[in-house]
Amino acid sequence: MSKLTRWQKKGNLFPPTLYGFDDLFRDVVGQVTDFVPELFGSHPEKRLELHVGKTDVTAKLPVPGCKPADVSVEVVGDYLTIRAKRSDAVKADENKHYIRRERSFEEYEETVKIPVRVIGAETKAKCADGILTVTMPREEAEKPASHVVTVE
Repeated sequence: MSKLTRWQKKGNLFPPTLYGFDDLFRDVVGQVTDFVPELFGSHPEKRLELHVGKTDVTAKLPVPGCKPADVSVEVVGDYLTIRAKRSDAVKADENKHYIRRERSFEEYEETVKIPVRVIGAETKAKCADGILTVTMPREEAEKPASHVVTVE
C-alpha cells in the first residue's frame, strides 16, 4: 500500500442536492487519514493483560526501560490505574560540544474496571525484566448467614 495523503477538494462526490454531505464526507475521511500511522502500528501500544483467578486478580503490563520509581499503581474501588513515565535523556557532558542530541519521553496511563471485588489495601506490584505485575487479592463473597426461626 502506498502512502496515504489528505484528500484535496477537486470535484464533488455527491450531486448538488446533497452539497453538505460532500464536505462532511471529506472532513471525516481527512480526520481518519491523520491517524493512519497510529492505526497501523508505528506507535506501539502497551498491552495490559488482566487475569481473574479464584483467589486474586493479576494485571501484567510491559514497561520496558521504566524503573520501579517511574511507575505508579492505584486501586480505587473497582478501578485499577497504572501510570508510567520513561525518558531517555542522557546527562550532557560539559566538556563536549554537541551538534545534535536526541531525547525521547513517553508517558502511559490506563484505567481499567476490575470485574470482581478486590482488596485494594493488600495490592502488591512488582516491576522486573520490563514487566509490571500487579496482584490484587479477591474479596471473599459474603456467605449467606443461616438463621433459625422459631415457630410460634
